[in-house]
Amino acid sequence: MEVFESAETWAAKFGGGQSANWAMIPTMGALHQGHLSLIEAAQKSGYQTVVSIFVNPLQFNNTSDLEKYPRHLENDLALLAGSGVDAVWTPNIDTIYPADFTEIALDLGILDQIFEGLHRPGHFNGVVQVLNQLFSVIQPKAVFFGQKDLQQCLVVEKLLAEYFPEIKYFRVATLRAPSGLALSSRNERLSSVAKKTAAEIYASMLRISKSLENCEEVQDQECQRLKQLGFEIEYLEWVSLPNMEKAKLHDLNAMEDNAANNAITTDTAVVFAGSLEGVRLIDNLLIP
Repeated sequence: MEVFESAETWAAKFGGGQSANWAMIPTMGALHQGHLSLIEAAQKSGYQTVVSIFVNPLQFNNTSDLEKYPRHLENDLALLAGSGVDAVWTPNIDTIYPADFTEIALDLGILDQIFEGLHRPGHFNGVVQVLNQLFSVIQPKAVFFGQKDLQQCLVVEKLLAEYFPEIKYFRVATLRAPSGLALSSRNERLSSVAKKTAAEIYASMLRISKSLENCEEVQDQECQRLKQLGFEIEYLEWVSLPNMEKAKLHDLNAMEDNAANNAITTDTAVVFAGSLEGVRLIDNLLIP
């Protein structure tokens, strides 16, 4: 496993990504088994793998949230050493955002105005800027992202289509604990009791996904149930993809009809964001 910090080292040792079949897994560290599942997916697809670890300040609209984000580089490198990853990039902020850094423009449409875009102003612009910098240096053949950040995945798809059409994109299913809790770097900030409570997010999404005939009523019930458990809810909605618009009744009826006929239909998802013990959590459940 080769660990490097500078873009120049990458270019010198690996030919700037052009000489091999590289897949990139961008991360902000505090790694867990969910990240390792992305590496494994890339390896099974026949790629050499490079992981980046960089806590990107541009995607935090809350300074306190940025300060509290867990950073465990030594632990991360130890975990990666056993994963079979080929290279790890640990750039500093001056490498990613040099003095002559210029932002790129990307029209995200409604994605920047709803759900995560609404509750975290500027977040997705920060994601776009850092990924542009990372991809420009590594020049990977493929990138792997986790489905847990579903709206971010849709943003990545737009970025690739506009600026990096040569890069192949893979979205990997969310890895969950036996309780149903989605694995997340933020989970380590939860108490043991809160981790058990947080598993109720998945239970609520499952109940909503089975409520085609009265989904809005069930959504309201589940919001109230989660609030009683101590959650501060930002959103819990059934949406249509890829624009994450609120799913309409005729969309859900079409899903039911198509399911009965074994027909392929437009994906929908139940999406959640809220806080527990002051820790912001997001999750989603895809419903094909």
